[in-house]
Amino acid sequence: MQSFPICTCCVYEKITCNGSYSIPSLLSLHLEENHLGHLPEDSFSTLPALQELFLSHNNLRSIAPGALPHLEVLMLGGNPVEALPERGFVALKSLRSLVLGGMGLRSLAEDALEGLEGLESLSFYDNLLTKVPTQALRRVPGLKFLDLNKNHIKMIETGDFQDMVHLKELGLNNMEELVSIERAALKNLPELTKLEITNNPRLSYIHPQAFLQLSRLESLMLNSNSLSALHQHIMFSLPSLQEVSLHSNPLRCDCLFHWASEKLLNNSDTHAHRYTQMLYTLLDTRIQKLYIKAVV
Repeated sequence: MQSFPICTCCVYEKITCNGSYSIPSLLSLHLEENHLGHLPEDSFSTLPALQELFLSHNNLRSIAPGALPHLEVLMLGGNPVEALPERGFVALKSLRSLVLGGMGLRSLAEDALEGLEGLESLSFYDNLLTKVPTQALRRVPGLKFLDLNKNHIKMIETGDFQDMVHLKELGLNNMEELVSIERAALKNLPELTKLEITNNPRLSYIHPQAFLQLSRLESLMLNSNSLSALHQHIMFSLPSLQEVSLHSNPLRCDCLFHWASEKLLNNSDTHAHRYTQMLYTLLDTRIQKLYIKAVV
């Protein structure tokens, strides 16, 4: 009878898959919620066709996934790695989705994501990042979905998100420290259709020119922040905008209705036809909860 390689976890909390034979048909491997503390480079050398690897919620402090040429999905969330190795994923040429949430990451080396040219989805949810890892993100030019929710970023600065030409959705939610979004913080994102910046209790300022060249943005979620004013240029600069959420902000009536009425009445505005009807839902007298949706 043919024997197959055995994966064992030793007392040193290390996984080893070895044997005389490989498992050429294995596509997905789940090892979540174990006590793995180290991932040697040859751990999965007997699984040549592996496409999905789930290692979330272990005790991994070092990562060396090695050469897994067909791996498309790698889940590493909930491991106390704290720092990603430089060029640590360079051998994962086929990787499309990478989850690095809840790992205590404070920063990223410039080449931490080197080699992931085909990466489409990336999550840094619930880490300790204080700045957008702009230089590292430039190594993943094909990125479509980016989750930076629940980090300690204080400011979205000029050029933080620029020339990410394939990005479709961006999440900047649940940041306790975020206070402002500066001029040209998001610029030349031609494929971006959904932007979520919600539940940031200290976010009180968005520069009038924070969003530039977002020609396809359809959905802008800005609810549950501390915005008392929103410059009309923000809305007018987004030609494809269909949905705006502003509820649970301390918005002033004069600011809100000024830009809304301008959009409705200014016939010279080339995009005024998209705003021939505005839906207002006022959920209390101070307009702290407001939902606005543009109807074509």
